[in-house]
Amino acid sequence: MEGGVVVTNDEELYHYMLSIRAHGWTRDIPKDSKIYSKIDDEFYELFNFIMPGFNMRPLEMEAAIGIKQLEKLDGFISERIRNATIFKEKFKNNENILVQKEIGKSSWFGFSLVLRNDLEGKRDVVVKKFKELGIETRPIVAGDFTKNKAIEYMDYEIHGQLVNADYIHKNGFFIGNNDYSDVDFEHLDF
Repeated sequence: MEGGVVVTNDEELYHYMLSIRAHGWTRDIPKDSKIYSKIDDEFYELFNFIMPGFNMRPLEMEAAIGIKQLEKLDGFISERIRNATIFKEKFKNNENILVQKEIGKSSWFGFSLVLRNDLEGKRDVVVKKFKELGIETRPIVAGDFTKNKAIEYMDYEIHGQLVNADYIHKNGFFIGNNDYSDVDFEHLDF
């Protein structure tokens, strides 16, 4: 594994380093940080980027584990497909939830959902229900990335309105899918 250490007695610098070592997000900095004041929304702060950052994680160890996991890949994919079949069946007739469509052949890393109709604007309620059932959620990628403070450091142009990105930012979320999932989707009633 690669490794290293940085030592500082400067709290502000420490908070910057916590953020930039993981993509520039706010997830690991304290609520009362000197570099950013978190809002009281745990879901939002999971993928809130305030500055450009890096992905500083040990790669060799991940590679070693990945090589071993490849031996189990077919089983992982078949279980994920089984979960996806159950998931799609559960929500196929729900007019309030738009479920991603499979294009080609998917290994179903997860499920993206967009709330609409009666559930539009009620993501917090739905995410809370999932959490109560032990189902973790997160934003779809980073939602509308232009709403992240990190955008201030980038050279970019926006052509037109970001209507769909904004809608997904406010009403979308993602549920991961793993091969050992025993989630009981029957208790989800929206």
